Amino acid sequence: MSEYVKNEDELGGLWVKTGQRGEYMTGTIDGKKVVCFRVDKKNDRQPDWRVLKSKPKDIAPTSDDIPF
Repeated sequence: MSEYVKNEDELGGLWVKTGQRGEYMTGTIDGKKVVCFRVDKKNDRQPDWRVLKSKPKDIAPTSDDIPF
């Protein structure tokens, strides 16, 4: 197997996944975790995909977040 050599123009990589709402992509762009969703286009000026910052699904509260 050959070693992967990153192209200097490469910003990151995306992986296609399928969920309950259809196909989406996850990955890293310029060191930031992202998730991409298809847009339900109403006109040709809208993009085909939206790129959003990835957020954790489940965030457990810490002891600092619980009021006493």
